[in-house]
Formats: sequence, structure tokens, C-alpha cells
Amino acid sequence: MQEYTIKPGAGIVVVKKINGEWMPLGLRALDGMLDIPKGVIDPGEDAFNAAVRETKEECGITNLDFLWGKDLLINSSSNGHITVYVAATNEEPIININPHTGIKEHTNASWVSWDKLQSETYDFLVPCLGWARGLVEKSDD
Repeated sequence: MQEYTIKPGAGIVVVKKINGEWMPLGLRALDGMLDIPKGVIDPGEDAFNAAVRETKEECGITNLDFLWGKDLLINSSSNGHITVYVAATNEEPIININPHTGIKEHTNASWVSWDKLQSETYDFLVPCLGWARGLVEKSDD
């Protein structure tokens, strides 16, 4: 049996204000699940820079406004260790080919409801999304 380790990753819950409501970005993964822009932290890279790089690579979004500060949530589970940030954008996503693998990791990207993203994502991301949703919705009070 081959053993492998899951490397630490980082990502961003990207949100956009649409019709007065913050909507999170959902990337449709090849397995049909919704995902956020995220990936492995490269050697010599910190979690923040990895999250920004992955967001650019996976959905072409570079205009990120960390309106809620650079607060982060670190979630460790059996799926690994991920550091997640929250940022707003005014850009539209574009699915890109992964520069390292040469394939598209996602079939599409769209602004979805929090409920849809949380119900159609991977289990290990659910706590991250709940945290991000609370942070964003609290700011609208």
C-alpha cells in the first residue's frame, strides 16, 4: 500500500456583491462538486501568497479586496491542512488551464448562494465556508 502525505494548502472564498447581496464564487470541479480557488503551498511560499496565486491560476481573478482584513481560518482534517481567506472582487471568473498540469481542473465558475456552495462542496470545506459566510454577513448588519 502506497503512503502519501497531503501537503498544506491555501485558498480564498471570493465574494462579489450582486443585487446588494454578497455571493460566493463556486468552481465546478471535474467530479461535479463545488470548490473554491485553492491549492498546494509551494516551497518558499506563504499561505497568503499561495492563496492569491491559486485564485489567479484557477479563475483568473486578480483584483482581490480583503475588506474583512486578512483574517484567516486554518482547518485541519483528514483531507489535510488548509488556510482560507475571504476577499471581494468586481471581476468575473475565467476558468484557466492549470499551468503545472496542462489541464482544466474546473468545468465552470459562477456566483452561487451560500447554501448551494455549502451543500455541494467537499466536507472539509464546509467549516471554512461557514466561517466565511459569518464574517461576510456580519459586516452587512
